[in-house]
Amino acid sequence: MKIKLNREQKIGLYAVVIITALFFVINFLRGRDVFGSTNIYYTVYENVDGLSKTGPVYIKGLKVGTIQDIDYQEEKDNFLVALKVDSRYKIPEGSVAQIFNSSILGGNSIRINIIKGGRILGEKDTLLPDVELALIDKLTGELLPLKDQASELITNLNKTFENVNEVLDPKAKQHLANSLENLDKTLKSIKSIASNLENNGPEISSLIDNLDNVSASLDKSMGTLDKGLNNVVEITDSLKKADLAGTITSLRKLLIDINDPHGTVGKLIKTDTLHNSIDSLVRDIDVLIESIQKDPKKYIKISVF
Repeated sequence: MKIKLNREQKIGLYAVVIITALFFVINFLRGRDVFGSTNIYYTVYENVDGLSKTGPVYIKGLKVGTIQDIDYQEEKDNFLVALKVDSRYKIPEGSVAQIFNSSILGGNSIRINIIKGGRILGEKDTLLPDVELALIDKLTGELLPLKDQASELITNLNKTFENVNEVLDPKAKQHLANSLENLDKTLKSIKSIASNLENNGPEISSLIDNLDNVSASLDKSMGTLDKGLNNVVEITDSLKKADLAGTITSLRKLLIDINDPHGTVGKLIKTDTLHNSIDSLVRDIDVLIESIQKDPKKYIKISVF
């Protein structure tokens, strides 16, 4: 069966559809879920700066509801905030509704910090309130002590400069200027030396190579030096083992005997008897040789068989 509508009926039906759509859109914009099941929770704040109706409510970053209403209680001088949260999310007793800064432009939202272990809250129960300091407030709190410290530092620097100006008379200032000038000359000299070293790079490299060769030669000679040192050590050990003390004592005794004028050796050395006897013997030998040369037959007899 086909229903025919006249023009007025069509206009009326169109108006009903438009009104219904507007109802859903308006409720959606106001944060109301027409079809979903929600729970209402309350919390109380001293200040709701940055909060607004239909603002989001989060649990661990997930949007689970909206701010339904913010009511100022004049007699208590605080704000009663109604939160509409999806009934799928169970909130235990002791959980905290915390206002936090969700935008760098100053906008605030509410997040529910779940505290496990308690009973599950029911419809229109109350959450504990909390307010997190905004980023700007944190920075301000941290910068204020730094500002005081900076002011104190600037004051101390001003005093220091004043004291320096009082100490540095014109003569001292001139000495300081001369010192700076000498320092500039020194830096220029160092720069010149560095430039010369850079220009003489090949010669320096050759010198380093020669030093490397000398080092290698010394390494090769270390074996021979080690053998020589070992020989010296062996000689030293032999000298340690030898009875040097006894030898020295014997030599000392011999020298004493030689120098003793009453001893046999001393008499031979200290007196002229040995010298005179040897001189007389030499003269007698000379006379005998001369006599043999003149008349050998007298001393040498030859017999023939």
